[in-house]
Amino acid sequence: MKGFAKYKQNLDNILENSYGDKEDFKKNLSVIMGAMKFSKPLREFFTLYNEIESKRFETIEDSRVYISEALGHLKRNKKELTKVKNVLDKIIGDRKDLCTNTTNKIYEEIDSLIFNNSVKRLEDNVKSKKFLSEAMIQKNTKQRIKKTITPKVLAHVISKNYEKEFGGKLTESEKGILKNTLLMTEDSIIKEFNNVKDTAITTLNKLLSDSKDDNISAKLVETKNEINTLTSSKTNYIRVRGFLEDLN
Repeated sequence: MKGFAKYKQNLDNILENSYGDKEDFKKNLSVIMGAMKFSKPLREFFTLYNEIESKRFETIEDSRVYISEALGHLKRNKKELTKVKNVLDKIIGDRKDLCTNTTNKIYEEIDSLIFNNSVKRLEDNVKSKKFLSEAMIQKNTKQRIKKTITPKVLAHVISKNYEKEFGGKLTESEKGILKNTLLMTEDSIIKEFNNVKDTAITTLNKLLSDSKDDNISAKLVETKNEINTLTSSKTNYIRVRGFLEDLN
């Protein structure tokens, strides 16, 4: 992966250019947030690029320290970001009409510092760090208060809470299933969920008939009852699919 700036700009464009259509925006936000839920590196890159663009400090020393820490973290995790490249290409490719040929200088400067390690860029790197550090110095407070919450800021706020909300809840098999579930339509989810739910109930009934252990049978009945109460959603589809794969 040669950089993240273009991906980030396209994700911003998708959110901002679909914001006027409530349903369209909701679907796009769900897909992008789903990708972040699947990939911690993507979530961190998205969040830190936004942080560097919007966060403000009172002194240049503070902003320099922050830039140094943020860039160090992103450099250490850039290889992991490549694992979600195909998902990003699919998300953006399906929404080309919402993407515009624009660039974000802050994103580009971050990219240069993370993805270009050439010794020939040492002087340019100093200039890039200086530019980013100065851009994070506190600007006029009154002007900043007037800014509305943009779609990408909304996504940024949500992404910052994903680790707390979902961290540790998905098993490894569920994380693998999630990758293939992100781009499914609602109609597909309903159909596939009903299929895996029926399969899970059938499997549990077979295990119950074969079980000779009261404790195991009780647990199987409890699991069957829980699955029976589930309604169609991406989260429940992932849970039931993960349960079936764990049985195999």
